[in-house]
Amino acid sequence: MQDPRLRLFSVTVLSLAAFASTVGAAAAFVWWLLFTPRAKSLPRPGVLLPLVAMVAATALVSSWGGGAGLSYLVRMTVILLLASWAYAETENGEVLAVAVWALGNRVGFEVGLVAELGISGISVLRKEIEQVRMAMALKGIRPGARSIVPLAVTLIVTQIRRADEVARLLVVRGYTIGGKTCPRFRADPLDVPAAIAAVIPALLSTLPLRDVFILVG
Repeated sequence: MQDPRLRLFSVTVLSLAAFASTVGAAAAFVWWLLFTPRAKSLPRPGVLLPLVAMVAATALVSSWGGGAGLSYLVRMTVILLLASWAYAETENGEVLAVAVWALGNRVGFEVGLVAELGISGISVLRKEIEQVRMAMALKGIRPGARSIVPLAVTLIVTQIRRADEVARLLVVRGYTIGGKTCPRFRADPLDVPAAIAAVIPALLSTLPLRDVFILVG
């Protein structure tokens, strides 16, 4: 999906549908299969599997407590798939362009700039994690509880320092509030049909399971 506006609309509607009900999550998963690159948009297993494991652990605890653990697992896994796709498809400057298009050059520029800095921070953090893993492998250190905690603290402190440096740089360059940009968007022929189809899971998530079976039948 080339148009970031339609991508943001689709992922928001689908995430709400998946969070609302298991039926909505199943329909959103079908949409993900039909309109995304599927496995190509997923992060490497070393990143995705720990996230799925945390969701599974939470679902297991919920099941032991009498909650809907399986439903939670299905819904949150679909949301992870949608988030991974949206992150993989997002290019530099798109979030800023969408924010300015929606909210104007003052508020929109502020919101978009913060979002762009956050996304770039995630990219930097991922590269730093890869470098740490490589350094640990060269030294023959296996990841464990004793090494993960201090490394996590180091990465967090590094990100805080980086945020402070970026803020100081913006001040030095005279940035106060707002800005001006001329957003331009390109669209794929399937963008509009895919965005319209994203509404279907949202509608299904509001229906009782019995009515869904009647519609499907």
